[in-house]
Amino acid sequence: MRWFVLQLGLLLIGVPQDFCMDEGEPPKDKMMYSTSVMSMVKLLEMEESLKANLDFYVQEMQSKLDLIKLYRDSLKREKLTTLEEKEEYVSNPLNAFPLLRRLNQDWPKWLRYIKLAIASKKAKEMEVQLKSAPSDDDLKVALKGMTRIEKFHNQHADDLTKGLLLGKKFNSHLTAPDCVALADYYYNQTQFSGSTHWYRMALRLHTNPQGMIYAKILGLKRKRIYKKYGKVLLMESITLDKSKLNAKEKTEWNRLAKEVTRNDNYDNVKTLIDEYLSGDEKIFQEVAAKLQRKPTKLERGCRGEWPKKSSPELICRYSRDTSAFLKLAPLKLEFLSVQPMIHLYHDVLYEKEFKSMRDVAVFNATMIDGRTYFDFHKKIKPKTQDRVVKMIDFKDTTAPYTLSINRRIADMSGLEMRENMVLYLSNYGLGGDFGKHVDYVELAKRPSDFFADFKGDRIATAVLYASDVPLGGTTVFPKLKIAVQPKKGNALVWFNLNHAGEPDPLTEHSVCPIVLGSRWTISKWIHERQQVFKKPCLA
Repeated sequence: MRWFVLQLGLLLIGVPQDFCMDEGEPPKDKMMYSTSVMSMVKLLEMEESLKANLDFYVQEMQSKLDLIKLYRDSLKREKLTTLEEKEEYVSNPLNAFPLLRRLNQDWPKWLRYIKLAIASKKAKEMEVQLKSAPSDDDLKVALKGMTRIEKFHNQHADDLTKGLLLGKKFNSHLTAPDCVALADYYYNQTQFSGSTHWYRMALRLHTNPQGMIYAKILGLKRKRIYKKYGKVLLMESITLDKSKLNAKEKTEWNRLAKEVTRNDNYDNVKTLIDEYLSGDEKIFQEVAAKLQRKPTKLERGCRGEWPKKSSPELICRYSRDTSAFLKLAPLKLEFLSVQPMIHLYHDVLYEKEFKSMRDVAVFNATMIDGRTYFDFHKKIKPKTQDRVVKMIDFKDTTAPYTLSINRRIADMSGLEMRENMVLYLSNYGLGGDFGKHVDYVELAKRPSDFFADFKGDRIATAVLYASDVPLGGTTVFPKLKIAVQPKKGNALVWFNLNHAGEPDPLTEHSVCPIVLGSRWTISKWIHERQQVFKKPCLA
């Protein structure tokens, strides 16, 4: 015990290292305490001083422990045991985005803090785990997904921080660091009007006790947010009044924006911003609404603002015509468009079939340090198509579920599936969408040997919805003003080529950003050259 106390004294009060000596004759310049009771009094005083330093050390450790506990408590959530429960949790962007951002930005800083506070094998384990944490590029994709949800569905930053999605309240929320990450993303894109709302939310949420964590561990101080907010307010004014400002005025505004970030101006800037933020948040929302641009046709479709079409030709009936089997078990068919032909089939995909395919995708996984990582065949389309999705293809397989799904697609389309049995299982990511595109090869982009290709163009497309999507994820045809909400078990089938075999531009379609839910689809492109006996004029 005495050795421990003396060693602790060396660390805490800076006693010289030669205070502790090996057994044997002490040096002549060292005092002998054991030879006098009065000398022993000094030892008592020394230990009291060490105890005082130990108390200080305990307080410091307790303060660090309190911060760690505070952060741990902020991460509490219901225990998720099944794959379905976990998927449902991360299908909410207000859960998924903070989770991904924390693992990318916060946890590495917490690891450094914990390693300084206490040496532990657990810190080493955490370090290994964080090597698989989301990358900066991953975070950028997530940020873009969040901003896509915000813009497409005209969501307010204040509502999102409180757990409101399209007017529905969820047991989720965003924190000050989440808001700063979104604000910084807009700022780096020079979209200052988008960043002002998020910096404002960050200031409102950056309060104690969580504020201590943000400042001390994450390095996110209110001072930085004040400076950024003041700067973007000025930059927003420059952007909005750009057409009215001459070159000299623009230069002056830019100079003022730089002045805001100077330390000697901070107190004045803070006072002005505090006064500015004393207003009701509804006032800020009303001002933002006045500056809001008109929604595009695609955005209106994603918001469900297109009127539902009605026509004598658009009917629901049982389909019995395309195969002998359907005379016994007809399919429920809904006509959405006659030209181009777009059909919606109801209850044509079985849960067992989807789960068989999903299990192949999910459990064909990589084991790293005893943990399972889903190993989809990743196919992210080019940025011009703006698609966030992971896809696995099922080809060269005779599994019962692929055979039965292909037979059903043949029954729905009346087309031949042989020589092309491939199916694609897709799962969309956070705010994932698929921008406007067509499934045929546009005439101007066809290579010189296009018609020599055995498959030819994509005559038709089939999309089977394997999950419900509560909010977002709609398949829309902007030129036709047709919107189809994903419903588990349904299938959408349309023809990309007209009766003459020419591409039909009206089939241009898009997938709206997923707001809530996990969008699983099974897709198939049917090629014209396979239809030599079914449709000889096209082959």
